[in-house]
Amino acid sequence: MNKFWAIRLLGIAMILGMAPACLAAGSWVANAPSVTVAVPGRVTSSEALSAANPSRLAGRQVSEVSWRFRLPSDRALRAWLCQGSECLSLTSTRGRRTAPMSWQAGSELHFRFLLPNGQRRAVKVEGLQVIVNYRNRGASSVK
Repeated sequence: MNKFWAIRLLGIAMILGMAPACLAAGSWVANAPSVTVAVPGRVTSSEALSAANPSRLAGRQVSEVSWRFRLPSDRALRAWLCQGSECLSLTSTRGRRTAPMSWQAGSELHFRFLLPNGQRRAVKVEGLQVIVNYRNRGASSVK
């Protein structure tokens, strides 16, 4: 099929509301510098994690988020991934979850860490990364 017909068919599909999922969905990846969690009972936040061009993501909703970070093997922390005041509790150093419906693809995320009471040694958290999958608001996810 030549380029002319491909563009026409795509235009007709969009008019009829049958645009391919690739036009409505996408993803972005962000990394944050290491953080040191030193005070028991006090939350420590990472630097902001955001898309390279967040203004292009207006009206897009986060559908799924993947994360990873590294801890020393003999240490444990409580961890969350947050957008504004809405947080996902992270039960492992890596994983993937469905995002809260309110999360916007163009808004920043932060990791938050808490050193449990009773622990006295600081913990350095390294390799902080998120992968954000998004779609147009209201688009259904097909799996």
